[in-house]
Amino acid sequence: MKRSICAAAAVLFGVNVSYAGTGALESLRGSVPPSVLEQYKDIKAPAVSTGAPVSSDFDRFWEKLKDGTVDSVCKAAQLKLNENAKLVNVAGIGGGFGRYMQRFPNEKIALVDEVDVKLSATLGNDILQIPNVPGLGVNISAQLEGKSQVVRPLESDRYCKELGTLVKLYEIKTAIPSTAKRVSAMKTGEIWKLPLTLHLGFGASIGTAINEMLNVSISAGETKERRPSVTLYRMDDDHLRLRVRLDRITVQSLGASASSVQIPMSDLGLWDADNILANFVNKTWANAINRYIATQLSLGYSRNFGKKLLVEFVLNPKNPGQMEILEKFFLGDFSILKRFVDLGLHFNNFAENDETANGLGDITDAANQASQGVGSKPGFAGSDIYHGHSTNLHMQVPLLHAQDVSWSTSYNRYQSLEKQGETLHVQQRTRYSDGRSVNLPVLGSERKYNSQKTVYVVNKESADGKATRPAMMYQQNEGFVRHSDDTARDMLEKANGVLRYVGMNGNGTNESEVLPSAEIFPGTGGTFKYYKTGVMNFKLLISEQGVQDIIMAPAQAIMKAYINMMREFVPGIIDKVTDLFYVNKDGKVGYDSREAAKRVGGTSADYENPVKPVDVVKQLALGATEFIQQLASVRNAGGWKEQSENLAKVAAGSSRSGLSYEDFLKVVVQVTDPLHVSAEVFVHTDKKVKGEADVTQNYKFFNCRDNSFDANIAEVNQMQARFADPSTLTD
Repeated sequence: MKRSICAAAAVLFGVNVSYAGTGALESLRGSVPPSVLEQYKDIKAPAVSTGAPVSSDFDRFWEKLKDGTVDSVCKAAQLKLNENAKLVNVAGIGGGFGRYMQRFPNEKIALVDEVDVKLSATLGNDILQIPNVPGLGVNISAQLEGKSQVVRPLESDRYCKELGTLVKLYEIKTAIPSTAKRVSAMKTGEIWKLPLTLHLGFGASIGTAINEMLNVSISAGETKERRPSVTLYRMDDDHLRLRVRLDRITVQSLGASASSVQIPMSDLGLWDADNILANFVNKTWANAINRYIATQLSLGYSRNFGKKLLVEFVLNPKNPGQMEILEKFFLGDFSILKRFVDLGLHFNNFAENDETANGLGDITDAANQASQGVGSKPGFAGSDIYHGHSTNLHMQVPLLHAQDVSWSTSYNRYQSLEKQGETLHVQQRTRYSDGRSVNLPVLGSERKYNSQKTVYVVNKESADGKATRPAMMYQQNEGFVRHSDDTARDMLEKANGVLRYVGMNGNGTNESEVLPSAEIFPGTGGTFKYYKTGVMNFKLLISEQGVQDIIMAPAQAIMKAYINMMREFVPGIIDKVTDLFYVNKDGKVGYDSREAAKRVGGTSADYENPVKPVDVVKQLALGATEFIQQLASVRNAGGWKEQSENLAKVAAGSSRSGLSYEDFLKVVVQVTDPLHVSAEVFVHTDKKVKGEADVTQNYKFFNCRDNSFDANIAEVNQMQARFADPSTLTD
């Protein structure tokens, strides 16, 4: 079934159609009267809306993409004061201060002031050396840290233009004292953050130097943290958002690393002087230089589990009464954090397997306590109980390239006072990659390419304990700094690669429902050109019914879709043998081996490796069989939670078929009715290429709004944004 059914239904029933391109319009002919079609002849595809913030997850991806790049000489400018610096008339402030600039996704500049906060508790670290075991040390640490952070949007999008603002130390801004007058004077878009971390850690490590050139070490440890925090965000003239969070997390880690020995300062030819300033500069430069010229390889594994409590209020900063009560709640300093810790008295009762009603009662108790302090009812109150694990790999070739890759699995149980305490269960799998090339000490990386792929499988549990069937969301962020037009088009093709298969049932692809990648990044006839920055956010939702389409699809349909997708890799072979494949009574994919050998012959230029085409055909049958079996494991799971876990696992590539993320989707969306699929792609560019316009647009596909795309995407994104640790530019 193609999208034409969705479009035709919209026309026949008088629904406003916001998309219909050449392919979609042509598909309507013959099923809809010409007089009706005439009304839609000027509609272009895909539908485009003006750019808007995508999600906090995208904001974090953007910050990581831009971090450490050679963006501007002026961006590298930052001011730091040592621990003895004094800020006049700011009680409770002491310790280090830093001011720097950072760019928002809309290219505007933010000014960030970070100031350490004096805390009453002082805890220390103990390093124990184990006798008779060289290189083995045990670390027992306890720290209590606090920080004031203020983020202020500036008008300019040029770092150098804002250097004057950077050096105006008399305009340093802190989040405390949080008086009514200072809070009311916050500007739109301004964020104040007051995070506190109580860290308890135990770790052990052993290391040695090999041939005086290579350090090898193994480490393990466990940390426990309690992290209360408060953020204020001036949404507009009449709305101020207050968020109070409490996070308890335990992390267990194991890692191994190998790196070249650092070059001593004396061998780097730095400042030849013996004074405090020279020693400080030499140490700073030596660390920076060694960071980039070292050869590094490390692998780490960690497990985490914890729970979060969040209460959110939206206040009127122009209301003197509300601001006065807010000031009393803050008590002008970090005492608010201690008070919020007190809200967690019932927090120990929160558990992953809580019944919905019990969890709702605990959240209500905490919200009532917070409401009494603020003098207002919360706009949101909820909890997040989570656990997961991740694997991280880091590789660095001196100056040339550095690569970080991580694979993570997590489960989040979100519950709030909204919708009678409905619980949101989210199984999540993520692969993140950060590649940096031409890495220059101090200046940063000349080129970057980052990628983040995430599968979410979502179940909703109502107050009576009934859970919905799973829905599946996919989000993919791709971004680059200073890459060629080929790389830019390939970035968009990662979304197109999935979109062109929706609803095709193993019968080729639909090229009318894709991004116009060649229009956004036009080619130059064989010569390369480089773009400064480009980023893409691809979101796709398969509704509950769509997931049922997938897991209940006949084995023959799955096999056909799999073979159709694999045509991308070995078209010359598949086109000769497609009709030879079948599914036997045991559910395995077979084929006529004699006829296949006759058709494909010896070697083929369509396959890069020196492998016989008959072996390729055999692998296709095995791969299709394994894919069918993995989907069967989802269908045959014991309950809704196990089914969701299996679906997330298979979608992220845990199956023997080896297909993961977008390659997995290329198969399953073929057997999904397009009525049950919705997709959006956000594209933003800062090309810096003469004669080419920048793009900041949302493109929408396959969306009749019948499957609550906006509501489902927004619900998960909002929960994640609320409970996620604030990034530098977000709260």
